[in-house]
Amino acid sequence: MEQYKRDFIEFALSRNVLKFGEFTLKSGRKSPYFFNAGLFNTGADLARLGEFYAAGNSGKCGRF
Repeated sequence: MEQYKRDFIEFALSRNVLKFGEFTLKSGRKSPYFFNAGLFNTGADLARLGEFYAAGNSGKCGRF
């Protein structure tokens, strides 16, 4: 796994965005994890999220 993916997971865990346990989703389906992106709610969090997005898309969009 690439380092930026590991860093993203650690970031999500540090912000309590990614949680592990037993969750029942709105659909009624059971899940062993829950990802609440709404908790990325500060400017600093959003800036960091953008950095991960850019790292994941680097070289995939072609040249402009």
